[in-house]
Amino acid sequence: MEKRKNIPPTQPEQGDEYSHGMVPLTERKSFMTVLVISLGYVFVVTSMQVGGSIGVALNFQEAFWAILAGSAILSVLACIMGVIATKSGLSFGLLSKYSFGQAGTWVPVVIVAVTTIGWFSIDAYLIGSSAHTLISALPILPVAILGGLGMTLTARNGMRWMSVLSNIAVPVIFVFGVISIVIAVRDCGGAAGMNAMVTTDTMTFAQAVSMGVGSYAVGAVMFTPDIMRFARTVRTSVAVMIITLMIGNSFVAFFGAIGSLATGDPDIMAVLAAQGLLGPAFLAMILNIWSTAQGCVYSGSMTLSSALKMPRKRLVLIFGGLGIVLACIGFYNMFGVYINFLASTVPPLVGVFLADYLFKYRKTYPALEEYSLPKVEWSGFVSWAVGFAVSYVNFALPTINCVVVAFLVKAAFDLAAGKKRAD
Repeated sequence: MEKRKNIPPTQPEQGDEYSHGMVPLTERKSFMTVLVISLGYVFVVTSMQVGGSIGVALNFQEAFWAILAGSAILSVLACIMGVIATKSGLSFGLLSKYSFGQAGTWVPVVIVAVTTIGWFSIDAYLIGSSAHTLISALPILPVAILGGLGMTLTARNGMRWMSVLSNIAVPVIFVFGVISIVIAVRDCGGAAGMNAMVTTDTMTFAQAVSMGVGSYAVGAVMFTPDIMRFARTVRTSVAVMIITLMIGNSFVAFFGAIGSLATGDPDIMAVLAAQGLLGPAFLAMILNIWSTAQGCVYSGSMTLSSALKMPRKRLVLIFGGLGIVLACIGFYNMFGVYINFLASTVPPLVGVFLADYLFKYRKTYPALEEYSLPKVEWSGFVSWAVGFAVSYVNFALPTINCVVVAFLVKAAFDLAAGKKRAD
């Protein structure tokens, strides 16, 4: 199988963020650039909300380990996707073509589109809700619409604008997160006080881990390739993903969990209001939401652009518009169901991609223009479906089981196909 050539990009491809081809080595970014952009994705209010839900449902020790376990699973998933993307220079949408076929790729692409639009709508609504909580005279929906338009604008301008915003957002969010955690620990009476706050668990440890994985499954699996295809080395990719998930994601979830313990309320805005931080923290929350939502629109449009002959910038406008509409009709109220859906559907994709990368393509993807893809790669769908089904089997940690099973099934298909070709 011919190794993919590192063909210099044309100017139109550069302007479209390489949505139809690999990112050449000459366009790869520095460690700090991809790290800050990646942290901008993971510093998300929705992960704080999930942390808050875990914090009021388990005692502190169990919540602590559940959050770390969720982050560790996400780290493994993200590292796998990051290595594949760095080595290939391909986005999630293009990788999907190799595992699901020319027409088959539409299924994961549609899932990306639906999930990213849904996530964007939640973030747009949270901007309106945050503003209303701070100043009750501000109506939620008009502010949400304005916020949605602004986030669409920065996403439309690609990695450069996203990097600038993330450089501002990440340190501001970190500072206010630390302040909030210190206040919450003090109000709870230290570690001993926090352990005594929840006496009866209202969710199982496995459910808490699954919720933690679901809170950033889309980012770890689907957004990671779109960022890490710009990494210069595999070492950079792995380091960025571990820092992003084990430190960044855990910090954000602990922010929500400890605050909810102190106030008894999983709503992060209510926590900040109770701590007297709502005013000064409002800027941090907006930056937090903005940096994540622009990433949703960027990655969603990037993935869809790989399947459609439509400029990425035009798709950004469509994504932003649909997200604003969903924010206005109350998609935010389906937040819990949405998180559980993501925890079941997204992780098995990693098993499919990894098996193909190792056994079908032998760590080197052929150039699309030189390789005849099937219309539908049924083995990819069968493997994914089996993994999805396993995620509903209540044994050990379903979020790990579904990835392993999807990987084993796809690997068996690939090895059998390879043996058949050899015969």
